[in-house]
Amino acid sequence: MAGPTLAADAGNALASADSGQSPAMPLLGGYLRESRVVYPLRLGKWQAVDEHRFDRQEFGVSVRYALSKRRDRWIDVYFYPTGALSAAEFERVADEERDALAQVGRQSGGYEDMDLGPLRSFAYARGKGAASSGRSLDLAFTSQGERKSSAMTLQMDRMYIVKGRYSVPAKAASREQARSSLEDFMADLSRRLTVVSTGHCWNPLPIEQLEAGAPRPSGAVSTLSKDGHDSAYLLSDRVLAREPQSSEAQALMMVGMSLGNRLQPGCERPEDIEQMVPQDMREIRLEYGAPSDAPADPSRLLRSNKIDVG
Repeated sequence: MAGPTLAADAGNALASADSGQSPAMPLLGGYLRESRVVYPLRLGKWQAVDEHRFDRQEFGVSVRYALSKRRDRWIDVYFYPTGALSAAEFERVADEERDALAQVGRQSGGYEDMDLGPLRSFAYARGKGAASSGRSLDLAFTSQGERKSSAMTLQMDRMYIVKGRYSVPAKAASREQARSSLEDFMADLSRRLTVVSTGHCWNPLPIEQLEAGAPRPSGAVSTLSKDGHDSAYLLSDRVLAREPQSSEAQALMMVGMSLGNRLQPGCERPEDIEQMVPQDMREIRLEYGAPSDAPADPSRLLRSNKIDVG
């Protein structure tokens, strides 16, 4: 099979393709219907000890990791379904999370003298080494007479925001050390984490039959050949193929999805969502129904910023 031959303006020709997420479509039960989160049971000295599904599905799930031999110290990791967020939307969510954390400190009588640091970027590698950037902050507060160092991280990962929360007695670690420890933990987690979903986020180009003897269609931006003859053509809105079920037609459809921004990270065909789960990992299976009271906008504020974690 020959490789794709792309016209110079192929990207421009497909740039306006529908990504599959529209304002009228619910995020949960529509754009996202099922998700699989596969996470490690152990990361260094940290052991997964609890898993929690929140009553409202848009609040996602959380996993608690406890420090070996120190069950009084833990990190909570939250997974929130958000759909495809732009970089600007992610930044807005991060700002809102910081504001919410500050609001918790002002309103809660259990937390005194809260001092909240700025949002900062931290780099990490995801999966096979893809470079990514998350946001973190450090803070300090007094609870029940004890000064605490604390930290929060936020990362965008395959249509989910992953949030980390960690607190430790100030006598054991400074707030900068708490932030650094949480960043390192979340970076390690990201390298081993798998998040896949399906729903209307999977938005394939239609593949239509091209009759035998039909001429090369006008406007084709890419062509695949088989046995020396053109067998499939990529147009701006569909694939025309002499054999619609052929590997050539399927490959060209994937090229068109990529060029037309139809491929969303973490979105798979429904038949490809099932994951292999090694013995040292655990899988969370999520099935979403359309909520009646939740907005379609995926950039809404996330779950409460509980700060007594750790």
